[in-house]
Amino acid sequence: MGRDVAQQDRPSGDQEAALRRNVAKLSEINRALMQRVEHSLDMQGNAYQLFQTAILLDQKVRDRTKELEHALQAVEQSNLELSEAIVTSRTAQNRLQDAIDSISEGFAIFDPDDRLILFNRRFLDFWPHLTDAIRPGVALDALIRLGLDAGVIQSDGLKPERWIAERRLQRASTRGGGAQRWVYALADGRWVQVNDRRSTEGGIASIYTDITDLKDAERQEREKALAERSAHLQATLESMSIGVAVFDRDQHLVTANRRYGELLELPAELRRAGSSYRRFQEFNDSRGAPALGTASPIGPGSARGSGPPAEVALNGRWFEVKGDPMPDGGFVTSYVEITERKLAEEALLDSEQRIRLFANAVPTMISYVDRDQRYRFVNRAYRAGYAPNGTPILGQTLHSVLGEAEYALRRPFLERALAGSTVTFDLPLRGSETEPRFGFATYVPHRNHRDEVVGFFTLIQDITERRRAERILEAANEELERRVHERTATLSRLNETLSLEVEKRRRIARELRIAKIEAERANVSKTKFLADASHDLLQPLNAARLFVATLEDATLPPGSEALLGKIDHALENVEDLLNILLDISKLDAGRVGANLQNVPLPPLMEALHDEIAPLAERKGVTFTLLPCSVTVCSDPQLLRRLLQNFLTNAVRYTHAGRILFGARRRGDKVELQVIDTGVGIPQERLDEIFEEFRRLDTLESGPKGDGGQKGYGLGLSIVRRISRLLGYDVRVRSAVGRGSSFSVLVPVADPALDCMAPRPAATTIVPSAVDRVRVLVIDNDPAILDGMTRLLRGWGCQVAAADDRAGAEARIAVDGFRPDIVLADYHLDHGQRGTELIIALRHALNEDIPAAVITADRSPELQTMVNALSAVSLLTKPIKPARLRALIASARR
Repeated sequence: MGRDVAQQDRPSGDQEAALRRNVAKLSEINRALMQRVEHSLDMQGNAYQLFQTAILLDQKVRDRTKELEHALQAVEQSNLELSEAIVTSRTAQNRLQDAIDSISEGFAIFDPDDRLILFNRRFLDFWPHLTDAIRPGVALDALIRLGLDAGVIQSDGLKPERWIAERRLQRASTRGGGAQRWVYALADGRWVQVNDRRSTEGGIASIYTDITDLKDAERQEREKALAERSAHLQATLESMSIGVAVFDRDQHLVTANRRYGELLELPAELRRAGSSYRRFQEFNDSRGAPALGTASPIGPGSARGSGPPAEVALNGRWFEVKGDPMPDGGFVTSYVEITERKLAEEALLDSEQRIRLFANAVPTMISYVDRDQRYRFVNRAYRAGYAPNGTPILGQTLHSVLGEAEYALRRPFLERALAGSTVTFDLPLRGSETEPRFGFATYVPHRNHRDEVVGFFTLIQDITERRRAERILEAANEELERRVHERTATLSRLNETLSLEVEKRRRIARELRIAKIEAERANVSKTKFLADASHDLLQPLNAARLFVATLEDATLPPGSEALLGKIDHALENVEDLLNILLDISKLDAGRVGANLQNVPLPPLMEALHDEIAPLAERKGVTFTLLPCSVTVCSDPQLLRRLLQNFLTNAVRYTHAGRILFGARRRGDKVELQVIDTGVGIPQERLDEIFEEFRRLDTLESGPKGDGGQKGYGLGLSIVRRISRLLGYDVRVRSAVGRGSSFSVLVPVADPALDCMAPRPAATTIVPSAVDRVRVLVIDNDPAILDGMTRLLRGWGCQVAAADDRAGAEARIAVDGFRPDIVLADYHLDHGQRGTELIIALRHALNEDIPAAVITADRSPELQTMVNALSAVSLLTKPIKPARLRALIASARR
C-alpha cells in the first residue's frame, strides 16, 4: 500500500510529456534553421544576400531564443506549481487513505470502467485467499470471477457468467445516481452486504458490511416462525377429517396427518417422514389399488397443476384422491372416504334404473312436468302415444306437444295441480281414426322440502276397453234383468218346495244330534262303568278260578281232568280279555296317571326277555336281546306294558326266523326297537292295526293263541293309548313277507334333574345369558353391519364384523378372534353365499361352530339346504330380537 501511495506523489505524467514535446519542437526548429543557413552558404550567391539572410536568421534565432526562454520559464513555473500540486495531492491522498482505513467496514472506489482505484484494509477481509490478486486497476468482474472460481463466494448453484451478469445489472441501475444494495455469502459461512453508489466522475463507491449476525438472527427468526407455522399446519392437518400428505420435490414424505394412515391402512414405515412416494405406489400395487398412488401431479409427461379428483376403490371402500403442486416443487395429496356417497349414488342409480324399467314396463302413460310446464321425464308408453315418430319430448312445453285444442282441455286441471291439488279426469286419447280411445288421467303435485309445488306427475290409463266392457255389461245387465224376472216366478215356486225340504232336513239333523249325544253319553257311561266296576267284574272270575283249583286237588272221575283244564283255560282267556278292556276303559276315562321316574333300561329289558323267550322258543323263533345301559325318564309299568305288547305281537306274527329287541341313542332320546322277520303288514293297513279288535288273521298261518293277548286285536290299541298318555312317538315300518319294526322314542333321564319334578315348557333367557358371547357377523351392507354390531354389543356380546370371506378370515387369523357363533347373510358380494362361507370358516377353525344364515328368501329349497348343515339355523328377515337372542344364548359355551 505504501508503494502505491509513493507512485501517486510523482509529477503529473501529462504535464512532463507536454514540456518535453515543446523542448523537442524548439530543438527541431533550431536544427532546421541551421541546416538552411549551411545550405545557403554552400550555394553561390552574393554577399549581400548572404548577409541579409544571416541578419534575418540571427533575428529569428533571437526571437526563437526568447520564446524558448519564455517557454522554459513557463515550464519552470509549471514545474513549481506541479510540485506544489503534487505535495497537496499527496497530503490529500494520505488523509483520504487514513480516513478510509479508519472505517470499520470494507471500502473501495472503482472508476467508470469498474476498475479498482482505492480500497482500505478491511476490504481485503471480504476476499480471503485473494489478497495478492487485489491491487489498483483490477476489474470488479475479474475479481468476482476469481472469488467464484476459488470458492470464496457461494453462487447458489448459478454459473459464474450468470452470477456476474446479475451483479452487472445491479451496478448498471446505479448510473442514474441512486444507490444499489446486494448481498452474497462467503464459503466460510459469513454474509456480506455491498452498498454501491455512483461518484461524480462516474465511478462506484462501495461499502462492504459483515451482516452474518443479522442473517443468523433472521434465520433463527425465520426458523422459529417456520416451526410455529409447521405446528399450526400440523394441528390443522390433524383436525381434518380427510387424509392429507405433503411430499417434497424429491417425492419424500414431509408430513401427514393421522387420518392419512388410518384411511389407507398404511404400515408404520409409510407414515414416517422421509418415506418415498415410490414405495407408497408399490405398496398400493401389491394390494390391488394402484390408483391410490397416482395423485402426484409431478412426473414424466404430466402437466404441473391440480387436476380433477379421482375416485378409487379399495377393499369395498371408495376414496376421492386429489393431488396439488407446491410452489417449491413438491405436492400435496388428499384422500376423502366417499364410501357412503358412492353407495348412495349406486343405490340412487339402481333405484332410478328400476323406476325407469318399471315405468317403461307398465302400460300406463307416465310423465313428469316441472313448474314451467316442461316435460322432464316420460316413459315408453307416453312417448309412443304423443311422439310415435320419435319427436323429442323432454324439455318441450305441454302446449307445444299437446297442441292448442288438447292443451285448452287440460289447462284447468294443470292449474289445479300446480296449485297443490291432486286431480283426476277423463280425456280422449290420440289413436285410431275409426275408433275413439279414452283415458283416465291423474295429476299428482310434487313438493320440495319447503312444501313448494315444483311440478306434477301425470298418469294416464287407457280405459277404452273398460268403457267397451261397461257398454257390454250394460247390455248384459238388461238381458239379465229380463231373465231374472222370468226366473223369479220359477224360483218362487221352487223356494216353497225347498223350504219344506229344508224344514224336513232340519228336523232329521236335530234327531241325529240328539242320537249322537245319547250315544256319546252311553259310551262315557260304559267307559266309566267298566273303569269303576273292575273289582266287581273280576271278583266272580276269581271265585271261579278258586273253584277250579279246588277241583284240581280233588279226586275226579277219569276224563274230567281234560275238561277241567279247558275250563281253566277259558276262564284265563276271559280274565285276560276283561283286564285288557278294563285297561282301555281306564285309559279312556283318564283314571290312569303317569308316574314318571328314572328307569334303568337293563333290568327292564332283561325281565321282558326272560318273559317272552319261552314263547319264542316254543315257536322255534330266535329271540335276541341287545342290552343298553341308558336310564330313561318314564312310567316303568306303562313302559313295560307298551314294550310287552310289541314283543307279543312279534312272537304271534313270526313263524320262523328271528326277533331282535334293542335300543339306539337318538340325541336326548332312546329309540326302543322290536324287529322281526314275520309276515309283515301291508302299507295301506298300517293305520288300522292301532284300532280296537283289528287283527291280521288273513296273514296268520300259525295256530291261534300263541302268546300274548290271544289275538283279540287290542294290544296295539293299548300301545296307542299309553304313548298318547306319556307323549311318546311310536314308529312302524313293515314290508309284507319280510317283517316289521315297532319302536318308541323315550327321553333320556338327566342325572342333575328330578324326573318327578314338572318340566317347564321353555327356559327363560336371563339378561346375562348372552353376556361375553363371541359373535362373528358377516354382511355386505354397512348399515346392517353397524346396526347388528350395536345391538349385540348392547347385549354384552363380543362382536367382530366383516363384509366378506376375506374380512372374516382376517378377523380370525390376524386379530385372533375365535367366535362362539357365526351370523352370516346368505347373499354376499361377488357371488359369495353365507352357507359356503360358514363351511369355509368351520374348516379353517377345525370345529363345527354354531351358525345362522340370515336371509329374506323363504323358499323351501333354501330351508332344505340349511337343514342339511349341522348346527346351522335359518333366520328370516326382518329378524326378531327375541329369537336372535335365544339363538345366541343356546350357543354359549
